[in-house]
Amino acid sequence: MAELMPEELDGWRQLPTATIADCLGRHNVVAARLRPVSGDGVLGVALGVRVMPGDSGSLHQALNHVPPGRVLVVDAGGYADRAVWGEVLTVAAQARQVRGLVLDGAVRDIAAIRRRAFPVYAVALSPAGPHKSGGGEWGGTVACGGAVVPTGDLVVGDGDGVVVVPWSRRLAVLAEARDRMATERRWLAEIAAGRASSDVVGL
Repeated sequence: MAELMPEELDGWRQLPTATIADCLGRHNVVAARLRPVSGDGVLGVALGVRVMPGDSGSLHQALNHVPPGRVLVVDAGGYADRAVWGEVLTVAAQARQVRGLVLDGAVRDIAAIRRRAFPVYAVALSPAGPHKSGGGEWGGTVACGGAVVPTGDLVVGDGDGVVVVPWSRRLAVLAEARDRMATERRWLAEIAAGRASSDVVGL
């Protein structure tokens, strides 16, 4: 499976998702209803998981197979009234060196998850626990928050939300985003010096 080199990790950590989204033509952005509920952001290679709404069985199974350094991207149908993730799965994920969770569904045990500093993006919080019947799958392409996420793509999340960078385009997007950041720094300096923002952005 795909792996990020250390220098790539360092490069992506310096880029806000807003800039990355601009470089992706504002596509590949996970819907705003998935909000950061724990941690300071997420960065890693996606492992797609699809679960039955309100059921965590396939998540337990997927964690038996996940390589280190992955971000779980989970299609739980957007179901918000029964959590499919909590402290037990968080501990299991951290033991497998999972980097974080992007979940189109609900979580619980949020205080414990935050104490463990595990990054989570989710639709909702709910104390109601999951069924564990299984019936899902992992390792393929999932739909999460309106974004199509193939296993192996790059997932980047910060306080604004989550973007998904196609693996084959990651180096080009990284270079473009760095250039855009330099341009935006110049814009900000000009605006701070008194130039009209409309002139700076070319309106």
